[in-house]
Amino acid sequence: MKNLFKFSLVLGVALLTMNVHASDIDFSLGVKKEEGRIITIVLNDAKKMDLSIYDVKNRLIHSENVASQKVINRTYDLKDLPEGTYYLEAESELKISRYKISVVGSTAVLSETAISDIYKPVFIEKDGLLTVSFINSQKSSATIKIYDHEDNEVYDSGLLKDQKISKSFDLSNIKSDGYTFVINYDDKSFIKSFDNK
Repeated sequence: MKNLFKFSLVLGVALLTMNVHASDIDFSLGVKKEEGRIITIVLNDAKKMDLSIYDVKNRLIHSENVASQKVINRTYDLKDLPEGTYYLEAESELKISRYKISVVGSTAVLSETAISDIYKPVFIEKDGLLTVSFINSQKSSATIKIYDHEDNEVYDSGLLKDQKISKSFDLSNIKSDGYTFVINYDDKSFIKSFDNK
């Protein structure tokens, strides 16, 4: 039974890796090895990543920034963690993916697929307009706010619950040296500042 589980795990990772298309995935994470409470992961198609481990109450346990021109390999020894559920969060320039880690007895198991993917907002400036777009996959309550350089709120979208959100702004009406967008959805905040010169 144990060998069947290991074979299924290896086969699953191999199939996941083969089905990855660079055009529609920012990065892919694979479980390279699980031995006791030691987990080794491989990140493909990733040049720069922020990796964090959180407990079930969303308290940060470990965080690191990693970069590579090729493949990123990381090994985590979870022997000092009490039994329970933890989360590995992998953040790139385009998305944040969260993977479940189960620590039971003398073993730790990392989920092969992300339990959630949050895509970051994309900003495009063209012809005097700034367009912000993002995918709100959970259709959670989302807000877009704009602040001037003195932190005065100049725009509030109210609650947005669409899955695909795209708003265009003519920022020439904002008489400020700069402005800051604050976008909240899926329990995350994304902040982006622009100069208005």
